[in-house]
Amino acid sequence: MMKASRQLASMLAAEHGHHIAAAATHGGSPPGWGALSIEPVAAIVLVAFSALYVDAYRRARKRSERVGAGHWIPYFAGILSVALALFSPLDPIGDSYLLSAHVLQHVLLSDVAPALLLLGLRSPLLPLGLPRRALRLVAPGGRLGRPLAVLTSPWVALPLWMAATVGWAAPAAFDFAATHPLVHDLEHLSLFYTGLGLWWVVVDPLPRGSVRPNGIRLAVLGISRLATATVCLPLTFLTRVEYPLYAAAPRAYGLSALGDQSLAGASMCFLEFLVFGIAFAAVFVNVLNRSEAADALGEAAAGHA
Repeated sequence: MMKASRQLASMLAAEHGHHIAAAATHGGSPPGWGALSIEPVAAIVLVAFSALYVDAYRRARKRSERVGAGHWIPYFAGILSVALALFSPLDPIGDSYLLSAHVLQHVLLSDVAPALLLLGLRSPLLPLGLPRRALRLVAPGGRLGRPLAVLTSPWVALPLWMAATVGWAAPAAFDFAATHPLVHDLEHLSLFYTGLGLWWVVVDPLPRGSVRPNGIRLAVLGISRLATATVCLPLTFLTRVEYPLYAAAPRAYGLSALGDQSLAGASMCFLEFLVFGIAFAAVFVNVLNRSEAADALGEAAAGHA
């Protein structure tokens, strides 16, 4: 299995090398770190969700003084993280030149952005900021309440996130996605949405009738960090290049293939540790006020009934 995986990755690297060589022949050059590439559909989605958040923030702010900068700052930092992952040179550089850029893009999409977005939605903002009709849909007994509860269960969200994070990090899968645009898009979508599911469990922005115990949320956070360690630590300390695609890539940014791989692992470990610290401080040191959220959901459930 490992031999077949490496053969597939080698074939992809050879194909990738032909594309790079062809680009160089026709005057292509590596993108600069200041180059931007805005995808219109993704940009519209980000603007739309920013506008929806502003509306929810205003509604929640009128009902609670506990809603403030501690909410909107992380949310818009999350929006910025998504924009950085999709519109900055990380995408083309990560596809064709640097493993470290591609890994950083994945960490932004799977962990940094989802964590920040949900910290920005944490209670009491989300239950107080949703329109009454929307709140009835997601409240216990609402039409979307049960599906949401299943998708954000630790027994569903954590395995899905681990499968996406660890599975896409396998060299054959990683290299295959980098050379196939549709698969690459699927990879990014799966990383982002499984990240939202995982961080929903940890942050628990819309508590039900009973608040999820902190012990469960801490366990999910800890297990997820251990899973990422199985990816980032080997990358940091391995003495051979495990990704043929990037071993064959032109060394356009002053990094050797092995140095690039070590940087990818070290930066991933650092960001995961940073995210863990922020989440622990925000979720487990009594920053969140959950009584107002429970009251809002109770009112919505009563109205729905």
